[in-house]
Amino acid sequence: MRLYPPAPVLTRVTSAPVELAGHTIGPGVLINMPIFAIHRHRKLWDDPERFDPERFTPEREKKLLRTQFMPFGFGQRICIGMSFAMIEATVLLAMLVRGAHFAWDGHHAPEPVSRVTLRPKGGMPLIVTHIA
Repeated sequence: MRLYPPAPVLTRVTSAPVELAGHTIGPGVLINMPIFAIHRHRKLWDDPERFDPERFTPEREKKLLRTQFMPFGFGQRICIGMSFAMIEATVLLAMLVRGAHFAWDGHHAPEPVSRVTLRPKGGMPLIVTHIA
């Protein structure tokens, strides 16, 4: 969710003038927030390219800025499907881990392609073995 957020970019339109990095942005301007880049920013994350679930232990998660990790957006327009997506992902993962073993084929590295959502170019071929 951090390295490959489902929504790699969020867009908003300013409703009033906004001061950003010493510049005034007028109302009606389209703003792009690069979630993919924020989740990999070296000033926000130690070793940002590394997958490390320990980053999100309860004690470490308390230290994160609210807009440091936002795979489903934030604020009033946070994704309405966030809760469902997290429950669905947890259930699917539990079912898959219990009944199958997944291994990387050793050849296809994920190359992210940004559309409405983030997807791996050409899919993500895996070797799947049924666990009896």
